[in-house]
Amino acid sequence: MFHLTIGVRSLRIAKLSYLKAVGVRLLAGIPVFLLVTFSATALSSLMPGSAAQLILGENATQAQIDALNSRYGYDLPVWERYLGWLGRLLQGDLGQTMFSQQSVAKLLVDRAAVTFEIALLAMFVSLLIGVPLAMYTASRPGGILDTVLRAVSSVMLSIPTFVIVVLLGFVFAIVLRWLPATGWVTFSDDPIGNLYYVALPVMCLSVHQAAYFYRVSRSEFVAVLQEDYVLVARAKGLPTRYILMRHVLRPASSQVLTVMGLSMTYLLGGSFIVESYFAVPGIGWTVLNAVSSHDLPVMQAILSLTVVIFVVIFILVDLGYALIDPRVDVS
Repeated sequence: MFHLTIGVRSLRIAKLSYLKAVGVRLLAGIPVFLLVTFSATALSSLMPGSAAQLILGENATQAQIDALNSRYGYDLPVWERYLGWLGRLLQGDLGQTMFSQQSVAKLLVDRAAVTFEIALLAMFVSLLIGVPLAMYTASRPGGILDTVLRAVSSVMLSIPTFVIVVLLGFVFAIVLRWLPATGWVTFSDDPIGNLYYVALPVMCLSVHQAAYFYRVSRSEFVAVLQEDYVLVARAKGLPTRYILMRHVLRPASSQVLTVMGLSMTYLLGGSFIVESYFAVPGIGWTVLNAVSSHDLPVMQAILSLTVVIFVVIFILVDLGYALIDPRVDVS
């Protein structure tokens, strides 16, 4: 009974520690959120051209332009316009797009679903390729496969993302014609068609990340394999596969977890290139259109979502350390 009481108390303390860690990190993210979203409002005033002029056309009168600027608050000072946007955001109102009058919240949900599908699939493919190969070659360092994969991964990491996009797009979409060069189909409308359209963007984003996961994971696996407890397990004659899965994978996972967090930020940033090149209606494609058309409500909503995503990613990475290794203090 005593041990049960101690166990319950320890569990409660652990939960409170996790909640405290999450709260502290969320509070630390608030100044970043305010700075980024305010910068978007301020920079929109410095952009050349007029959003009202783009919407109304070249034949619009000055009275019509002034009326549209008044409607969206472009005639107000920057700080007043930002406070008004922030107040509406706290009420769950992200406004409407300036051209189509579509709900920004609905647009954001639809576009984010596309970007996250591509990013998560690219993450899964990169892990599926990089980590098992790293585990295998780390247990046989200096072999032919190890030498070849290290050389290949170095080459893959040295090629810029836009070059990879152009090369793979040219080969698979134009020369071989195995995959579509542009377009998109949602998973709910056509699951098979969705995989057909998502394959090339995922492939382009996975090239860098698979090589990145391989290099980092291999170094970590090699280091853990030199630990005393692993050498003792080998001396006992335990199978290599058992040693890798039981004694090596978990200690090495902390570094892999860090790489996953950084990789997710890279994949979200890389989506700007991939989505614009393949005309995929995700967040990257949407923000480029919003910038070119001065659609401030869309720009601010996407920047807000980006800050929230990055804060959540780093919170999950920090808490993931504690789940892998309970000795890590998350407070």
